[in-house]
Formats: sequence, C-alpha cells, structure tokens
Amino acid sequence: MVAAVLRTVPPARRAAVFPLLGGAAVALAAGVGLLVVSALPGAPPAGSCDEPAGAIAVVSAGAAGGAGRQAVGATEYGGPGDPSSGTVGASGVSLLAHPDSYAELGGVTFQTATAMGGLPYLTPLRVTWGGRSAVAYKRDFGLGGGPVDGLPRVIDLWWQFAGALRIPYEDGRWSGAVRVSRPPAAGAGSVLAQAPPDVSTVSAGVGGAAGAGGAADACAGASASGAGVPVSSGPHAQLLSDGQAAAPAAAPAAVKGIIAAGNQIIGKPYLVGGGHGVSLAAVAPAYDCSSSVEHLLYGGGLLPAGYDAASGALESFGRPGPGRWVTIYASPDHVFMYVAGLRWDTHDAAGPGDGSAGIGWHPLVRESAGFVVRHPVGL
Repeated sequence: MVAAVLRTVPPARRAAVFPLLGGAAVALAAGVGLLVVSALPGAPPAGSCDEPAGAIAVVSAGAAGGAGRQAVGATEYGGPGDPSSGTVGASGVSLLAHPDSYAELGGVTFQTATAMGGLPYLTPLRVTWGGRSAVAYKRDFGLGGGPVDGLPRVIDLWWQFAGALRIPYEDGRWSGAVRVSRPPAAGAGSVLAQAPPDVSTVSAGVGGAAGAGGAADACAGASASGAGVPVSSGPHAQLLSDGQAAAPAAAPAAVKGIIAAGNQIIGKPYLVGGGHGVSLAAVAPAYDCSSSVEHLLYGGGLLPAGYDAASGALESFGRPGPGRWVTIYASPDHVFMYVAGLRWDTHDAAGPGDGSAGIGWHPLVRESAGFVVRHPVGL
C-alpha cells in the first residue's frame, strides 16, 4: 500500500498523510515556476505502452550525453527505513518489481502530480547524479513541500533506483539536486530498451502545459478517448436495450474510455482465469472479475496493456474511498465497480431486475460488505 508523505524542509522528514497518493510529496512554493515535460504530437510507437522490464542500466554521465539536462530538486522514498511508504505505486504495480521508478510530485491543493506538467504513466526520464545516469519511469506520484537546494522539488526517486545512482540511503530522508532530461530517441537509449515513447525535452516554464493526472496519457487504451461510445444528456450513464452503456456527455474522457471498453466485452462468458495472460489491449474470449475490470481501466488509460493481476491487487489501486465517477470494490475473491452510476460486474448479484447474468453493466446496487473501496485518482 502506497502512503503519501509530506516533506517539510531539507533534510526531508516524513509524516504519513493521505494514503495512496504516491511515495513522496511536494507542493512547490508559491511563485516558483513549475517544470513541464510536454508530450510530442502523434501516436506512440507500437508496443510503447508495455510495462518496461524494470532493470536499471546505469552509465556514466558523460556516456549518457548532456543535451537537455536540467537541475531539479529531488527526494528519495521507500525502503526499510521509511515505514510511511508502501511498495505499490499509485497505478497498482509493485515498485520492488520495478525498481527503475520515480514519483512525480505536485500540489496538496490539486491532489495530483503536476510539478512536471502531469506526466503520463510510464513517462521515462534520464536522471543524473554524481557522475552516474540511468532511466526511470513514472509509476507513482505525491504531494508537496518546499524547494531543495533552491530548486523546485519535482521528483521523488524510489530508493532502489536512487541506490543504483549511489545516492546515499538515509531512511527515505535524502534530498538534493539531480539533473533530468529526455532519454535519447535513438542510439544507446534504444539499445538499452530505455528510449522514450513520446516525451519531449524537459524545459522550465509555467505548469499545466501537459494534462494533469495522466488520465489521457500515451498508454491509454484504444478506446480511452471514448470515441464511438454512446452518450446521454443526463448526469449518469444509461443502460441501453442492447446491454451497452451510454456515457454522460459531460463525463471525463477517461470515464468515456472505461465505458467504451466495457461495451466491447459485454456478454462475454465468465471463466475463472479468463482474460489473464492476454494483453488488455485485446478482446479475450472470456473474462473473470479482475481481468474484465482491468480491461475497462486500461480503456480509460489507467493501466498499461501488460498489467495482469488478481482481484486482491486492486485493493491498493488508486486512492481510498468512493470516487466522483468511478468506485472500485475489491477483495481477494472478487472485484466490481460503479462507473457513472452503473455497476460493472460479472453476475446478476442484486437480484431480479439487475440485468444480464453475464459480464456487463448492471443497474442495481449490490451488497458491498467485505470489499475495500478505492477510486482512480481524479475520478
């Protein structure tokens, strides 16, 4: 479980605050310009949304090249000396399994990570410190605090990644300056399988040029824009006669993408283990509860295509409590969710009038005792 923490002044100190907002946290002081990493136009290369392997390829700073590097304030989080931090990123992946991870930081007011413009999930950045350089991927985010060494504090380095750069482990309290840049689109970066899918160079500027929260990121599913999804004029999703759902016209693109992905697989047979081991970008012959929910979350741009986990893993997805648009109910045995007022479930759990007995949209509220309640960030 990820615990966001509030750092005060260097040396950084942790005190647990809101859970599941990411590993560390830092709102920039008023008046400090935000760092912005903007997305390049056009579609990402095929396969670029698959989860990177997690290996950390460290090279000398000179071998990595110096173009586009910018000094920023950084902090470290996680590890045995930092009990306030969990080991699962905000997206639900294990940071221990993916040590090449960082958290983008943001503001307490916005409760989103916007210090670098609101980077999409899995955005790669080359981080350089002390003559060593490696590429890390965004798998987490956090809140805020003050500058580090006079620089805007924008990034939190997972302790294993920080250790690979030989940053001293100080029980999650280290803070200092690092240099960040876009990894090369060709050459050594490609050889190391660490080239970026769609990120431009890092530049100083005013925050907000790139979208916040990553809901419409480069790893969004094929339907993440909600293209082709039926829409309704009301505030809630509507169940249509053919079993599909119409999304509220005013719903965010991520919600429309979730509904569009659900419409892709309504009526698919239920099979324990069905849909697992298959890319979330594909339509599987059959689904179980977790694979169907994960397919929808991928459709909303909230999971990478390679994500594959049982229902219990979703107990730590996103943030705790119900969301405005999407609420997930997860347990080790089952997972279902509500999307804009309709329930996505694998069976007719609420009795007569609850729609199809198969996988799909259900109009009635079901018993939720024994489930952990979560929601995607910003939804």
